[in-house]
Amino acid sequence: MAKMSMRKILRKVLENVGIPESYYSIEGYKEGATCIEKVDKVYVVYNAKRDEKCKYRQYESELEACTDVIRRIAKNNKDFRILKQEFYDTRAKEVLKKIFENEGIPRQYYSLEGYAEEAVCMEKSDDSYIVYIGEKGKKHDVNDYLNISEALLNVISDVTESYAQEEKVMEAFIDKLYKTV
Repeated sequence: MAKMSMRKILRKVLENVGIPESYYSIEGYKEGATCIEKVDKVYVVYNAKRDEKCKYRQYESELEACTDVIRRIAKNNKDFRILKQEFYDTRAKEVLKKIFENEGIPRQYYSLEGYAEEAVCMEKSDDSYIVYIGEKGKKHDVNDYLNISEALLNVISDVTESYAQEEKVMEAFIDKLYKTV
């Protein structure tokens, strides 16, 4: 499986939550922004001011570097927790989509972004993740989960066609999700 770029996920999350693009740069120096870039085999994060790279930090892990960007962009601890959770949720969804794609599971069988007709669906409510079957405009077989991993494991269970495929997908999902990046 091709390595997933955490920076692409970071960009998607920042766009989705409405952080102006002037606040960050994913691939290099941008005046007045928090920047992240890959330099050789490491990831660097810094604040760009007056043609200088201030508060320069270097990471071997792309995931740690992205977390630093989130910390720098967040206004306070609450915003940091929200942005970080959104980043990790989006990462988990992207991991599962890639695994489903590799397993040949058609996209129309599931939706990780809310209701879809004749599909296994997942959406986030205020304090939980809901998994259900979308059918005739209604939600059937609704299950609530406190964390996204449990919800996604339920999606895997409902989408896969056999026990062997379910085990294979679950193992790949857990391995990829919790592997140090």
